[in-house]
Amino acid sequence: MSMTQPRPVAGAPSTQSTPVTQRPVGPLMKIVRLHFADPQRMIGVPLFIFGSVIVLCIVIMALLRNFVPATPAELSEGFRYNQATLWCFAGYFVSIGVMAYARTMPFALGMGSTRRQYFAGTCLALLLESAFIGVTMTVLLALEKATGHWFNGARVFDVVATGDGNYLSTFLMGFGLSAAMLFIGAMFAVVFLRWNQKGVIAVIFGTVAVLLALLWLLLTAGVNPFLWFEGATFAKIALVMILVALISAVGSWMVLRRAPVGQ
Repeated sequence: MSMTQPRPVAGAPSTQSTPVTQRPVGPLMKIVRLHFADPQRMIGVPLFIFGSVIVLCIVIMALLRNFVPATPAELSEGFRYNQATLWCFAGYFVSIGVMAYARTMPFALGMGSTRRQYFAGTCLALLLESAFIGVTMTVLLALEKATGHWFNGARVFDVVATGDGNYLSTFLMGFGLSAAMLFIGAMFAVVFLRWNQKGVIAVIFGTVAVLLALLWLLLTAGVNPFLWFEGATFAKIALVMILVALISAVGSWMVLRRAPVGQ
């Protein structure tokens, strides 16, 4: 006895599922996703650091207002020279840069990525992380201003070190410093992969020697390098930090081309 399949009724919804086509992900974005596979390390911890610094500064201001014979306005003015925002995440971002290569490079190359693709994707991931920090600092600056410096006059982002309340300067300082720290950490990681501790120590001493020699040449020629920072100071500081990041990236690529995998 033959079974005949029922004909579909006109206008009735089809019971057959249509295959969903996913947009293919390029090799660079695969590397970026690999670096951001742990959102707590890339996003959660930096936000926690900023939040901890804000709470700490609020507590310090509350103690000062209760035990120091000064007006709240004078104390808030003193907080303009607070530099906690710049230094609170510098060391952690160096460690992120180090782990960028140490944790993901063997896996990425083992899955078929070329060294060039891995390097480009890593640079993109570090730049995105730097932009995230710059945007976060800018948003927190706006929130700080809107709340009257966290309701008790404590200045964390509206300080001289990040542009004295200027949003563009705050973004540039956050982006530039985080980029410099991330790429410096990444460079030392690649140096360690190729030459171990001796290579790291040699790079540190070599960098210090080059900087001292450059400073000696400038002073001998009667050039004051600090005069260059007059006018658009924060943009120029950010430019220097981005230049440091660029030099570190170039050095990383030169070493990465021959660095062993999985060492």
